Amino acid sequence: MVSESIERIRKAEQEAEEIERAARARGKLLIAGAHEAAERELEEMRKSARDEEKALRASATKDAEVEAERLVVESGSAVEGLRADAEQRVEAGIGKVLELITEGAVTTRG
Repeated sequence: MVSESIERIRKAEQEAEEIERAARARGKLLIAGAHEAAERELEEMRKSARDEEKALRASATKDAEVEAERLVVESGSAVEGLRADAEQRVEAGIGKVLELITEGAVTTRG
């Protein structure tokens, strides 16, 4: 009877050890799975961040191109305005010179 009790205790200890080993193995598998899931999620987040960065760069580039085009048009208008003003001044200057020449010719004849 004592030997049977000792045998049952040994079997119970073996079963407990097997249960403990199985629990440790399962724990390691769960940890590995969680680690893999975290790695996948981290990689997805990195990819999403890269995609967002590309989109932001593309948007900024487009905005810069639009602004550059606007500045080109604006500067062209400013150049045209200066050109027109310069032509008017030249015409006015030529008119003034002709007027002075004409006055000088009239004064010399007179």
